[in-house]
Amino acid sequence: MVEYKLFKQDKYYNNCGYYSTYGIIVFKDKKHIRTVCDISTNKEKVQKLVDKFNAYKLDPTHLSMAIEDFLYDLKA
Repeated sequence: MVEYKLFKQDKYYNNCGYYSTYGIIVFKDKKHIRTVCDISTNKEKVQKLVDKFNAYKLDPTHLSMAIEDFLYDLKA
């Protein structure tokens, strides 16, 4: 069984200072298989993405493309 979870990172960059960003951790059969960091600073949007991945049982092989689609939609 695959499960996606939201996680928070606190980062610092010289030109922006400190900020919080959110990513996704992927587990398969309760074992960590992948981490995608710094997807967005918008916690609610990343949580909705995680919820959607879990609801549709997204295969981890499609994770990168699904995140790319999400980021493209944010720019539109």
